[in-house]
Amino acid sequence: MPICAAGAIPAINTDTRVRVMRWTFRRDHETVVCELGLSRDDSAYELRIAPPWNPVGMATELFDDALAAFHRHTAVERLLVQEGWSLESYTSERVLR
Repeated sequence: MPICAAGAIPAINTDTRVRVMRWTFRRDHETVVCELGLSRDDSAYELRIAPPWNPVGMATELFDDALAAFHRHTAVERLLVQEGWSLESYTSERVLR
């Protein structure tokens, strides 16, 4: 006699993508990229900034909540604009971790 189990089988989430928002600022021939997304373990929000004057590459700041991360990004954007940078592009996409 076959055994039949009722109920739905929970789906296993194998998606390893995360939403990343990316702002690109330009001044003359220089570019600054700011990215905001979740950390690899989903424990914090990361604001990553890649300015051309940083010899070690991308700087990363961690935040416990999205609001604090957005406030920091707004402060960085305000400084860039005051120094003559313009927003060239904004994207929001799901990227592989």
